[in-house]
Amino acid sequence: MKANKNPSNPHSVAQTVSNSANHLGSTSANKTLENLLAPFAGNELFYRRLIHIFETNLQQQLQNLDQMILDNNTKDILVIIHTLKGSSGSTGLSSLHLALLDGEKKLKQAHDANAANLDLVCEELVAHVRAVAQAELSSIHSLLLNSSVTDTPAPVDDYSSAELTSTLAELKQHLMDGNLNALDVTLRLQNMLSDKVLLQQDLASLHDTVEMLDFEQALDALASLSQKL
Repeated sequence: MKANKNPSNPHSVAQTVSNSANHLGSTSANKTLENLLAPFAGNELFYRRLIHIFETNLQQQLQNLDQMILDNNTKDILVIIHTLKGSSGSTGLSSLHLALLDGEKKLKQAHDANAANLDLVCEELVAHVRAVAQAELSSIHSLLLNSSVTDTPAPVDDYSSAELTSTLAELKQHLMDGNLNALDVTLRLQNMLSDKVLLQQDLASLHDTVEMLDFEQALDALASLSQKL
């Protein structure tokens, strides 16, 4: 793969983007909010937070891919494509998941064969992924825009010591299992302890690690918080 800071074939890359947009235009029309939320038990608040985390990570990964193309780093491109394939599937972006599944296969074949056009394969794949992601996320946001659900947890007027202990145990188990429901439980815990001024920094640290899906660090943050309760 030769070093090249410009697309090997601008027309080919542009055509890839155009084809991606046309394909997504036809498939996104079949997506509804109900079937989008079905794998998440219809929990729209949870899904809104999940899609926000995915988008944040996606933008960083796309920047990484652009740099890796410049660095001729096909192996790491494959690693990121594989990671995005899994996270897109888990987040309900079916079109992006399929595009990454197909793109990963083609890139592996080109890499193993040491293909002369390996640089172009990488550029077209990243352009395709970016276009598919943009189109599918736009479709998802349009569906969410028409919903009246807000991302504000219901206030907790009162709770018992047993309920707090149960919530802490539930969150710990979700973190140990790598369960995305940890996002919901973390927000519930923050809401329960919203009047504890001295705990707000610990709660914020816990929330940040859970939102970044760093469950190992989140377990440490939860342990630190629990000691102060």
